Amino acid sequence: MTKQLIRLLLVTKSTGGVAAYIRMLVRNLDREKFKITVACLSENGPEFAAELKAEFGVSAFSLAMNRYKVNPLTDARVLFQLGSHIRRERYDLIHAHASKAGFLMRMAAIGTGVPVIYSPHNFAFHEGSKPLVARVVALLEALAANFTAKIITVAAHERDLALKYKVGKPGLYVVIPTGIDPSSYRLEVDVASLKESLGIPPSARVVGAVGRLAIPKLPNDFVRIAEILHRTYPDVHFVWVGDGPLEADARQLTRELNLENVIHWLGHRTDVSQLYKIFDCFVLLSRWEGNPLVILEAFAAGVPVVASDNLGAHELIGAGNHGILVPIGDVQTASSAIQKVLEQPEEANRMRLVALKQIDDFYSLKTMIRSIEGVYLEKAMPL
Repeated sequence: MTKQLIRLLLVTKSTGGVAAYIRMLVRNLDREKFKITVACLSENGPEFAAELKAEFGVSAFSLAMNRYKVNPLTDARVLFQLGSHIRRERYDLIHAHASKAGFLMRMAAIGTGVPVIYSPHNFAFHEGSKPLVARVVALLEALAANFTAKIITVAAHERDLALKYKVGKPGLYVVIPTGIDPSSYRLEVDVASLKESLGIPPSARVVGAVGRLAIPKLPNDFVRIAEILHRTYPDVHFVWVGDGPLEADARQLTRELNLENVIHWLGHRTDVSQLYKIFDCFVLLSRWEGNPLVILEAFAAGVPVVASDNLGAHELIGAGNHGILVPIGDVQTASSAIQKVLEQPEEANRMRLVALKQIDDFYSLKTMIRSIEGVYLEKAMPL
């Protein structure tokens, strides 16, 4: 008799770290247990759905949703479309990702009997959010928690913050840290040729960042740090991998400070794992993070990390044994920390070795996937 698959619907926004997380799930979930469909919401939805179908052979479709703003008309349409879809397709389990998509999905599933698991990937009442906004969002999350089978957080601080805001009970939560497959980050790369292709001298040291050029990432701080360091290290180059709404502002500041020859805005790239290999130091300047995958990627590539001391980075780096934490928005202290990495190769190498061990010991992709599958198998409707 053929074993029946669990029909799983993944609902997600289509950009940034959440999209990368969905790629990991789709690539690694056991296809002998799960039949996967992905609903791609927000900007880039059609492109992301096409990518998932072509690369991973799963069913995928897109719905237009503005993930930044509440629009009663379009949000109601998405709610209706999701509800109609799950009633028609009769899934055994739904896993919704990110705040707005997660809320709409849980509301759409009311009355269907289909269990919904939710992964916020940093609640919208995160550190740095406005108090009134945080309270309103927390009330909505508390409402939706009543219709949630399990909430998977990627970090303990994320769970603790939600409980502080009285979103659900402790038993509703399970913490499953993001895992990573380090193999692609440890492949040999022709560093000199890659640098030359980017207009960087082969002998130049490189300070790199990876992420969306968006508000929490503070790309203008990256430019100001480059200005400070360029005075002492005119041979150091700075690379940002990723695009986003603040790209024009960051490029404008780069021109104003006459740094166009040393700052390289690469936009979206498909060779990110290779680009880490040209970095002598990786920086993440975010105001807030849940469990920043880019830090794990830098760890896996063996790149020393300097990061803003937000909750997500703090949970990964802790006391600084495998990275350096600096105050959020303090470009002078961040510049000094990067200078330490550049000037103290023995200390940088020590950080590198400890970070590599962290990946192998605590942030295994296999452990993450098996843990998530365990939650799926526990919560799915009986076949």
